[in-house]
Amino acid sequence: MSRPLRLAALIAPVLGLAALWGLSDQTYQTGTEWEVPIQGYDPRDYLRGHYVEFSYDWPGLGETRSDPLATLCLEGEPPRLARVVSAPASAQCPHPLRADSTGVYGVSGLMRGRLYVGQGRARQLDEQLQGRDQRGIVTIRQREDGSFTAIAIRFRPLTPAEMIDRDARDAEAQRPFMPPAIMSD
Repeated sequence: MSRPLRLAALIAPVLGLAALWGLSDQTYQTGTEWEVPIQGYDPRDYLRGHYVEFSYDWPGLGETRSDPLATLCLEGEPPRLARVVSAPASAQCPHPLRADSTGVYGVSGLMRGRLYVGQGRARQLDEQLQGRDQRGIVTIRQREDGSFTAIAIRFRPLTPAEMIDRDARDAEAQRPFMPPAIMSD
């Protein structure tokens, strides 16, 4: 084998990997950014790295959902998310989000998310997510095909209305269960 062919055989895989990385980075950087409220918890898997795991708190959706969501339609002026509605995949929607059945959470991917961060930052975020007087906000990048990626997280103080809602939920959770009275004839 001649020297130029050996050199080409050595360089071709490196160029291929560089092209794949560039395409992947371009896909990651493309899309519309939205700020989504979250509720969080932070399990860290030391074998796979450090991450913050959370539940999306989509404005406009009911708190209890038993059916997995396949498609959401985002409404608002990016990055401000006004509300989301559950929509059939065939519905016209300018900003769709679709669950990735092959992702970490499968069909639950629209309800749960994960953001990879360094170990020190993961500990800091863990403490912040447990704070009762602040709201976690995740920035997602939504692409035209409905796929999305969590790219950043920040916190802000709760508004007075959010504090009232939180306190009402806490009070409801502490009420003892009273079984319905049985009526007899």
